[in-house]
Amino acid sequence: MKIHQLIKTKRSFKQEFKKQIRFAITAAIGFIIAFSWREAVFDLFLNFTSRVLDLPIDHYSTKIYTAVVITIFGVLLILLTSKILKDR
Repeated sequence: MKIHQLIKTKRSFKQEFKKQIRFAITAAIGFIIAFSWREAVFDLFLNFTSRVLDLPIDHYSTKIYTAVVITIFGVLLILLTSKILKDR
């Protein structure tokens, strides 16, 4: 292997490494933000679900229905985002 190829490979590796570190830090910060909002979002959907289904908030099935509603909402949001950001 020639010297200039080794230098080029080293630069390429360094750039990719920095890119992956930035991605990991961004993902970690995003996870922290999502975790901090988790309880607020769950409580919002819990109140909504208990009112719509006319169940007490502390009833065990309310939490199950709430998880189902959040899952459906999340899947729809993922599908919408995928459609909007789709390469054309």
